[in-house]
Amino acid sequence: MPRLTRTQQSCWDAPLFSMANITHIILLLLYCDTIHSETTSPSELNPLITIGKDLSGGQSLVKVIEEPPVLSPQTIELLCNLSDIPNNPPTVTGYWTKDGQEIENSKETVNRNNDQYIFKKTIQAADVGNYSCVFRENDAQVTFVFDVPVMKDKRDKPIVSYIGDTVVLKCTLKHTPKTWNWYKVNNTEKDLINVTASPLKYNIIIQQNVTKLSVLNLIEADAGMFICSAEFDNKPIESYLELRVLSFLEPLKPFLVIVAEVIVLVTLILVWEKCEPGQDHNTATTENVEYTEQTSKLTHSDSNGMETTTRQRKTEQ
Repeated sequence: MPRLTRTQQSCWDAPLFSMANITHIILLLLYCDTIHSETTSPSELNPLITIGKDLSGGQSLVKVIEEPPVLSPQTIELLCNLSDIPNNPPTVTGYWTKDGQEIENSKETVNRNNDQYIFKKTIQAADVGNYSCVFRENDAQVTFVFDVPVMKDKRDKPIVSYIGDTVVLKCTLKHTPKTWNWYKVNNTEKDLINVTASPLKYNIIIQQNVTKLSVLNLIEADAGMFICSAEFDNKPIESYLELRVLSFLEPLKPFLVIVAEVIVLVTLILVWEKCEPGQDHNTATTENVEYTEQTSKLTHSDSNGMETTTRQRKTEQ
């Protein structure tokens, strides 16, 4: 077999060398793209949103800002801008509160900047609540109200059904969540309801912002607390529903109690009436005996009187 010359070998290896270089370049580009995507993803998931409010000394120094419900992860920057206060001191003191309670280590000295005092705080959307910036010098205050959507048609009273029946539990929300979940409270824990594992016991229907849980063939063990949970990117929103399962004799219990009371009352009346005539008979007998004794005494007294008179007459004769 003829051997290839050096020139022929170099010509043969050149395409292979070029293909290897191209492969390395492609892999390097893919790696750089991966790094770039991992670096930019957190900022895309947690965008910075700035919310500010101006306070002027010549106006009301207490402001309340109602914010839309927070549904997704984000970083929120709160700004309080105080201006037009008397004497324009070089610094003022401010602090932050959450739900009316002062936040620890939130006290800060704010420097004057073009006759304005800007007080800042950064929070995460998952830590929702009512945040207030307070300036000590003049009690100026701004409250930012952050909340999550609230369930509609909350029930304060339990849902009542009977053994063997089917009951439907319902939750409604103004906003449509990513998904709905149902839980059954077990002591201090909550168990996820799996319809696939218990098709004869549970059925779940989801219609965007409405979910319904059907509990089939009720037994006493089904009674308890249920939780419907609307899952958002930020945090879940939960609502509690209490279910009571009664037997069919349960509504009859008040009636049975009344019947028992009537029976007892009638029995007492009959016993009392039965005993009452005997007492009258004994009383009459006693009175007859006393009357006989009195008559006997009177008769005896009369007879003694007649004997005495007869004796006296005989003596006179």
